[in-house]
Amino acid sequence: MIYIEKNQENKICLTLSESTTISNPYYLFVFQNEYNKASDPILWVGTDISEHTNRYNLFLMDETTSDSFSIGQYTYTIYESDTLPDDETGLIAVEEGRMVVSGVVINSIYE
Repeated sequence: MIYIEKNQENKICLTLSESTTISNPYYLFVFQNEYNKASDPILWVGTDISEHTNRYNLFLMDETTSDSFSIGQYTYTIYESDTLPDDETGLIAVEEGRMVVSGVVINSIYE
């Protein structure tokens, strides 16, 4: 499971290499809002910054510059690609799971 905090830089640590079949792949993350399945999926290409990719894969998601995610729960699928992908068409999935986005909920009549 992935946990990220809204409006922060988040490190995401996964073990994708064990399922990856391509050397030096791009990873396409496809997030789907669990409560609003009619919403468009959120696509994000992560750059693996791990120095030990044979042990783990580390990604930095800067949620301070993005307004893509609402607080809540998401399902995700991660695909591998040998080129920079635009969508998941024709790609091989290497992991599926759930993600939680947390943060401060502001309920104000002045917003």
